[in-house]
Amino acid sequence: MKVLIAIDEASFANAIAEFVNTHKWDEGTDFKVLSVVEPLKVGNLMAVLPGPVLDEMLEKRKDDAARLVEDFVRTISRSVPKTKIQKQVIEGFAADEIMKEVTRERPEMLIVGSHGRHGLDRIILGSVSMFLVSHAPCSVVVIKPIDAAKVQKIA
Repeated sequence: MKVLIAIDEASFANAIAEFVNTHKWDEGTDFKVLSVVEPLKVGNLMAVLPGPVLDEMLEKRKDDAARLVEDFVRTISRSVPKTKIQKQVIEGFAADEIMKEVTRERPEMLIVGSHGRHGLDRIILGSVSMFLVSHAPCSVVVIKPIDAAKVQKIA
């Protein structure tokens, strides 16, 4: 079985890690952990900053995402020690990049978090998880922490 896991923030990554760690996986299940860093130069209020400042900020966000992915993989590898886990950090728009990866990798399952946005926030910011549930050709598991502030930090 192939499982693609998309993570973006520590609190949601922690909830997803808890799900992965408590789920019974078939032997031979392969995981790919993906984090998508949204661009700052397009469609973002930060785009008014000078290019070099934006580039530096983007690099920091990519480094942070890489650390998050590393921590996540370290956490889940304890419960799935005999499996292959790939890691990837890419730049782009989350829904688009995750769908490209689903098309490329053809996983049987996609695991994502949900920010639980409602009303105007959902209209303005969109819902990546809702898009993926509607468009992904595989099963999609959406993990929504009951209270993200109470979820323990990945260590």
